[in-house]
Amino acid sequence: MPHTLTGVGGAPGVALGPAAHLAAQAAPAAPADASPQAALARFAQGRASAAERLRALAQQFRDGGHEQEAGIFDAQALLVEDDFLSEEVARLVNDEQAPLEQAVRQTTAAMRATLEALDDDYLRERAADMDAVGQEILLAIGGQQAQADIPPGAIILADDLTPTQTAGLRGGSVAGFATAYGGPTGHTAILARSLGIPAAVGLGPGLLGIAPGTPLILDGGAATLIADPTPQQQASYRQRAEELAAAAARQSALRGQPGQLADGTPVALWANIGSPDEARAARASGAEGVGLFRTEFLFLDRASAPSEDEQYHAYRAVLEAMEGGTVVVRTLDIGGDKPLPYLPMPHEENPFLGVRALRLCMAQPLLFHTQLRALLRAAPHGDLWVMLPMVATLDDLRWGKARLRAAAQSLADEGIAHRADLPVGIMIETPAAAVTADILAREAAFFSVGSNDLTQYAMAADRGQSPLAARYTHKSPAVLRLIQLAAQAAHAAGIPIGLCGELAADPEAALALAGLGLDELSMVPAAIPSTKEQLGQATLAQAQQAAQRMLAGEH
Repeated sequence: MPHTLTGVGGAPGVALGPAAHLAAQAAPAAPADASPQAALARFAQGRASAAERLRALAQQFRDGGHEQEAGIFDAQALLVEDDFLSEEVARLVNDEQAPLEQAVRQTTAAMRATLEALDDDYLRERAADMDAVGQEILLAIGGQQAQADIPPGAIILADDLTPTQTAGLRGGSVAGFATAYGGPTGHTAILARSLGIPAAVGLGPGLLGIAPGTPLILDGGAATLIADPTPQQQASYRQRAEELAAAAARQSALRGQPGQLADGTPVALWANIGSPDEARAARASGAEGVGLFRTEFLFLDRASAPSEDEQYHAYRAVLEAMEGGTVVVRTLDIGGDKPLPYLPMPHEENPFLGVRALRLCMAQPLLFHTQLRALLRAAPHGDLWVMLPMVATLDDLRWGKARLRAAAQSLADEGIAHRADLPVGIMIETPAAAVTADILAREAAFFSVGSNDLTQYAMAADRGQSPLAARYTHKSPAVLRLIQLAAQAAHAAGIPIGLCGELAADPEAALALAGLGLDELSMVPAAIPSTKEQLGQATLAQAQQAAQRMLAGEH
């Protein structure tokens, strides 16, 4: 009898084949080291070996034109060589006489916990990187490399896959894979999309109970897995696979065209990115700009704050990769729920309503000043806009703009090249900002709706709790009406408005958002081709009708 499991995302495509389980590879047991010095010498050798292997994988992806995927392995190589990781392992081995393998596990687990505490889905999913990095180091210090034993024609089932295990699937005859854990922006899903392998992630632990050899249908686009399908289901999905292949060919041909509706109404399609490497991937996906560049990657998992020069080079790299396309940089968006080892922050009972994002910058003005100086210095290398997160009042916006002017003046006083007239906009992610958008629009250069947090605050539902997030969704009329208010205010003031939350990549919502008059939609790069095709098939009048239906709760 057919049995269906539903996940949270994956890679598009349909696959049919028998189930095959892939167990996690255990690190080999190693004899006790003769001394802490011997243990740390083994650690140094294994660390170098792991970093070399990861960089070799990065080069293989780069040679194939997959910059974003190459960046995954480059970033993991940097984590393997991270000074904080090395210092903490050395401290545990020297001061606490911990065995080397235990010290590696303990340190990477602590770094993972830091990332898991974040309220940004993208950054939280980077926590899985620490498991992968720990696994790479443990295998390397034990003299092994991660390997995957792939049965031909099978659909692989696993609790999760590391990036190196996923990369091992390329070129093989595996039909697809499904994991019990992981999310849509995790590296497992990103690599699957790059490799063109149908995949579904986050299907839950029930996945692991499917017997080997069970006939399966995997629908990556719907994030579903059907066990023991009927003959009718198998025939239907084989036809679906042929249709998907045809759609992929059509969308690839649209890559160089601007986003627009069928009647020519422009709707720019930009990308959300989290590192300079992802900017190149965004261009490859047809992104016309970057609507959200998260800068948090520079500040996390380290013992001290990034220097002005380090930030300047990162921002400049993104601008140059976008070749003149607009890059909207979100200033530091961390807070009480995301402790940083170099920032003393008091415990908060309700950190999502506390000192976070711009409010943290108010409490740490030097940290903000350094970031603004780096942005001003990088700005001459492209089209850089500054976006302030967690704005709730006009005073918040005015404070941010005043700090930018002060940073520009300090650079001018020192004779350092920079650009002072950067557009300063805000995220519309609090209900307060949405309902006072007419006031904020008088002094903001642009709006960008952060639909994830706007939904959380409007619906009073913690988006980190899956049952609540599923019940109180970002397609609620309440959320759409707040977006409508912001769009009307932006248009009245003559400033552009975009959206950079997950709502932009929702196939049903994208058309309605265009109908509400949003000028730009920013999303994960992989979603741009299909969204471009979808928008190109509807007129503005049809988009406005879709918006009215969603505002009335009729979707």
